Amino acid sequence: MTEQAPDHEQGPPTATEILKHEHQLVMLVVEAMEREADKIETTGEIDFDDVARMVDFSENFTDGCHHAKEEKSLFPRLRESNAGMQAPTSVMLQQHESGRQRIRAVDAALPAARQGDADATRLVAENLRAYAVGLRDHIGKENEVLFPMADGILSSDDQRRLAIEFDRIESEEVGAGVHEKYHAMARELAGKGA
Repeated sequence: MTEQAPDHEQGPPTATEILKHEHQLVMLVVEAMEREADKIETTGEIDFDDVARMVDFSENFTDGCHHAKEEKSLFPRLRESNAGMQAPTSVMLQQHESGRQRIRAVDAALPAARQGDADATRLVAENLRAYAVGLRDHIGKENEVLFPMADGILSSDDQRRLAIEFDRIESEEVGAGVHEKYHAMARELAGKGA
């Protein structure tokens, strides 16, 4: 999957376009996770550096940056704008938490896997795969269902304010330059499968 920047010919990107662009980046790492899980299941060997980077990316970009934008800004705004958005955003929040649990399980199993523990190695592969499958499904639901619903509910002013809030989250909560670091990391991990 190639990463494409939002189209700026029509003006600045909307909040949902920003999130879709980030989904493209996340999918590069999801694909790397799937390849790594396949390799572990086939060979019993883990690329510990790559898996550590996958965990880092998932915790700090996917969750700490991308999901933070959804949870702190988009989802609350959708619920304020339309009571019918409570159920869909609740499902998305549950899926975020499920992903966090999977990534914590990968991270927790790595030390024992490094020591040659076959059960821990199996847990790394299982949780990487489950995280990747879950996130692939989650992104599909957001891109194909939730974001089109959001585009129908949110005004252009809402979208503009959300985009400003996303910038604030990136600069104040995530930190300057961090977004770019994870863009590079995702491309590096994706490049290993080319």
